[in-house]
Order: sequence, then structure tokens, then C-alpha cells
Amino acid sequence: MLVCVQGLGYIGLPTAAMLALGGHGVYGYDVNTAVLDALANGASNVKEESVRALVRRALESGNLTLCDRLPHAEAYIVCVPTPTVGHRPDLHFVAEAVRALAPHLAPAGLLVLESTVPPGTVERVVATTLRAAGRNPDELAIAHCPERVIPGAIVRELTENDRVIGGRRPGDAERAGELYSSFCRGRIHYTDALTAELVKVVENTYRDVNIAFANELALLSEELGVDAHEVISLANNHPRVSILRPGPGVGGHCIPVDPHFLSNANPFVTELIQAARRINERMPHVIQRRIAEHVPLGSGATIALLGASYKANVDDTRESPTTRVVELLEESGYTVRVYDPVAGSYVRPLCDSLESAAAGADALVLLTPHDCFEGIDPEAVGRLMRRRVLIDAHAFFDRDVWRLAGFAVYALGTRGTPLVGEEIAV
Repeated sequence: MLVCVQGLGYIGLPTAAMLALGGHGVYGYDVNTAVLDALANGASNVKEESVRALVRRALESGNLTLCDRLPHAEAYIVCVPTPTVGHRPDLHFVAEAVRALAPHLAPAGLLVLESTVPPGTVERVVATTLRAAGRNPDELAIAHCPERVIPGAIVRELTENDRVIGGRRPGDAERAGELYSSFCRGRIHYTDALTAELVKVVENTYRDVNIAFANELALLSEELGVDAHEVISLANNHPRVSILRPGPGVGGHCIPVDPHFLSNANPFVTELIQAARRINERMPHVIQRRIAEHVPLGSGATIALLGASYKANVDDTRESPTTRVVELLEESGYTVRVYDPVAGSYVRPLCDSLESAAAGADALVLLTPHDCFEGIDPEAVGRLMRRRVLIDAHAFFDRDVWRLAGFAVYALGTRGTPLVGEEIAV
């Protein structure tokens, strides 16, 4: 099949490459010519090595062609961003994409929306935009096939994960399934478009609610004087319990955003979802307060933050809780440094070494539990710091080891965390 993938970002690019290596003729289209130039020069803009290798193979196969103008094709897959503005979904990228491709759709052609969208988008935005462009959506096959991948495992999960495909009309989902089955080894589940839209948003909202419960449990455990991580570990031994871990907030391009798609759909019946969002959005404030308790603001107080990525061992910094923690600390008057050897582009300059971040600092704060931080020597880093204080938002480090090195330690959700000025047993 001749396919055009519209939008060569996080999802569109590997999808286009997968289809090309699956034997389809694929046009990769993007409005950003800088993206096309980088892809043509060895996919230098792609940080994930497995995706970069996949794209290079697809280009070398001759089945993937990059283009800056929309071509005529039998099928179009739309993979454009769906951000939120003031917690409300912004669907203008979807509407613009559909409007642009409308003149190119062949009679009985296939249009697949992959972008994560609020329930009802296929009908209210896609079909409505097609009608406004003079096309009858009932003469086309229209489906929604949301992505289900995580950074660091995109290629594996595109191949192995089950997919949900929802059709606007009977038979539309199966038309799209014929395309995706060329590279997807997971099971393909067919449903209607509205259900598929809801399923994707529900998957991410479930994680947001679960993390909010873990965060609330962490704060309650501190009040009760128990270790939330032990509580969670023991509770998860129950065969029907699976609590996630607490932390400084929730980041990434999906989990902090998608719950708003549901709460905006009906704010009166989504109280739990809204409460979970408030809890997770509050966590950077909790971390800032704990820092202030341990390091009262004085002349030149400096805080060294470990981690800018939104989760461990990925380079993605979108919606990272670190960004909000930095803002809150700087608003309070602290000098802030951020060190992250894994993170990609960030909103501020990152320190080039742990030593440069920790030199003269009054506290070291772990916000992203990258594996590479496990090897930090508390004695060595302590010699660089003005004060030996560790704030651990993930209970990542061995607290006894750091205390033996003379650190006052606070770990989110744990008991027995001495404040600065309290005696620390060594």
C-alpha cells in the first residue's frame, strides 16, 4: 500500500520506518524542513539509537521517501501534537493536518489518526473538517489507532505491544488493521473510534491516579512515622494490588496531559481524576518545602538538583517535575544548579559534571533516579559541598550509607529523617 505519514516526530517517524520495512511504499511528510534535513543526513536529530537505526534501514531500503509536500497516497496516518492550553486540549494541529490532506484523499481512501485526543475528536474534528473541505467522510475509511510506547523502548513496543484500533464506521478499523498488521506482532483489538479514543486516555489517566495515590500515601506515612516504600512493597505482594512508587511529580508528554482530556469532557463526573492531578501537581511544592526545612534560605544558599528528565534513564525532559522545582526554588531566592548526563534538550543550561553542580552547594536533591547516579560516592561529593544535606525524592539512595558520610537525609515517604541541626548517628 502507498502510505503517507504526516508528522515525523516521536511516533510518526518510527511508524513510517516500520511500515516501510514492512513492504509498504511510505512518504514521510513534515512541515518542518529542518527535521527533514536532519533525517536525510543520517537521522542525526533522533536520540534513541534503536529508532535511529530503524530509520536508516528504512531510508536505505528505498521504501521510505521524505517529502515537504503532501503527496497522493492510498492511506494517510496523522501523527501530530495535541497539547493543552490552560488544561484544555488544543486540537488545531489535528484540524490543520486533516484540512491539508483532504484534497489528496483518494475515493475510499484510508485516514488514520494516531495522535492522542479527547473522546469524540474523530467525529467532531476529523469528520467536521473533512466536510468543511468539501469531502464526504462517509465515503472514506476513518480510524483511530493510538500509540502505546515509552521512550527508550519505542521500537520494541511498536512491534510487540497490542494495538487498539477504532473505526468511525463498521469495517473502517479492519481496513487500518491490515496496514498495522504488517509490523505489529501484538494482538490488534477492534472497536469503534469513540471507544478507542477513550481507551488511550484512560490508560494514561490510570497511571496518574495510581501515582497520586502513592504520593498521598507517602505524605501520610511521613505523618504516621512509617516507611511508605516498605508499605507499598508489602501491599504489592497481594495478588490484586499494584501500587506505583511516589516521587516529585509526574512528567512526560502523556500522563500530565491526558487526564485533562477527560476532566474537560465532563468536570462533574471526574472528581477523582481531577483530585489526582492536583496531588501530582502539588508534589514539586512538597519537595521545595522539604528543601526549605533542611536548608533555610540564607546568604547564597545553593541547591544542586540531580535529574532533569521526567523519568529514569530517558532523555525526555518534557513536563519534567524538575522544571517546576527549579522555578519554586528560584522564586524563593535559592541559587539552583541542575546536573543530568542523560537528559536531552532542557529549558536551562545543565552543569557539565556532578562536581560543578555540587561545588559549594548546601543540598543535593535527587529528582530523577537514573541508574548512573547509583555510583555517586557520598564521601567524595560531600567534600565538595558547603553543607552535607541529601533530599531524595525517590528513596533511591541507601540512607544509612549517606548518613555515615555525615549527611542529613530526607527521603520522600520515609520515617526517621533527621532535620538539619539534629544529631546524626555515625
